[in-house]
Amino acid sequence: MENTSVIDEIYRYFVASNYSVCTDSRSMKQGDVFFCICGEKYDGNLFAEEALKMGAMAVIVDHPELRERKEFIWVEDSIFALQQLGKIHASQMPCKKIMVGGSNGKTTTKEVSRNVLEGIGAVLATPGNWNNHIGVPLTLLQLRSHHKFAIIEMGTNHPGEMKVLCDLLGTDIGLITNIGKEHLEGFGTIEEVAKEESEVYMSVIVNDGWGIVNYDDTWLNSMSKRLKNNLSISLKDSSANFYLTIDTEMPSLNFRFYHNQISVGEFNSPLSGGYNAYNLLFGAALGVHFGLDPKEAMSLACTYKPSNNRSEWRSIGDTEIFLDAYNANPSSMKFAVESFATLEGAKSFFLGDMLELGEHSTAEHLELFQLCKSLGISDSLYLVGSEFYNACESHPY
Repeated sequence: MENTSVIDEIYRYFVASNYSVCTDSRSMKQGDVFFCICGEKYDGNLFAEEALKMGAMAVIVDHPELRERKEFIWVEDSIFALQQLGKIHASQMPCKKIMVGGSNGKTTTKEVSRNVLEGIGAVLATPGNWNNHIGVPLTLLQLRSHHKFAIIEMGTNHPGEMKVLCDLLGTDIGLITNIGKEHLEGFGTIEEVAKEESEVYMSVIVNDGWGIVNYDDTWLNSMSKRLKNNLSISLKDSSANFYLTIDTEMPSLNFRFYHNQISVGEFNSPLSGGYNAYNLLFGAALGVHFGLDPKEAMSLACTYKPSNNRSEWRSIGDTEIFLDAYNANPSSMKFAVESFATLEGAKSFFLGDMLELGEHSTAEHLELFQLCKSLGISDSLYLVGSEFYNACESHPY
């Protein structure tokens, strides 16, 4: 879309600014390269003049009325230009680039992997939830020559987005956590979700990289057949390269870890829930792939303590609360409910609405309610939100 000369010009300004880029005038500093980004409810071009007055080194605009203004750099699409800038910059950084996709557990896998790889060298990981078409290039632009690893989380909520993101990164190693019922409002079916997430493996193939494959996910097991180089993780198949057996999953994970069918030892992680064991395996596999011994890799994975409202324990007086609050989907909710149900003693379940399910919403909320009934926990179940109300109106709580 944008010609190479324009992106090269912007990159020269980016280097001259000491690698400082901004998309929000409220946080802009003098000397930044400022991108005027447009969204559904805002037009960043309206702040172009303000950015200049604040001392921006360069201001990138895409509004047609600003095309002839010589004080700005005009492009056809500011977001695309930002993405191409991130791609160019990442290609010049010598670090190993790791792509994390999947329906559930991306953020926890990213953070566990950061803990592991920091045992080897400097790591840049996606900040917060910067996993979309704007956050990914902004993350790539934070790469510096001292970084040994870049762990880039990739999120998607509509067809075609994952390929755009994958094309920005020359992937050395890629993993897909699982295939689940995410963003069905945008994808329609789980088959379309699988097709979208498969772009991670396609990027690995194109770049002759490595994939880490969750053997327990039938979609991924099938999709991974095309990978030339791969490592496997599993909670069910002891022949996987990285395998563990869980003793207890609540309130913390206690398990035995195996590498290539050889017992490494027993471990404990502050993470709760059997589903989080996969995140630990992904992190340990990355560590071993990049030179750590299996015991050290898993030990580092187990140093991760959740603090971002995901699988996090909090205390209020004498009450212990297991907080799993994020943009959940039916698959992740099922895993969380099943794990919490294994916790001994008196407990209550508070479940909030799952969003972005479109026409599937009523059926998915009802199915989750039926799961709770089958687990014998409906008497201690409290449903919160209009989606649950519409699907389970007869439930008293």
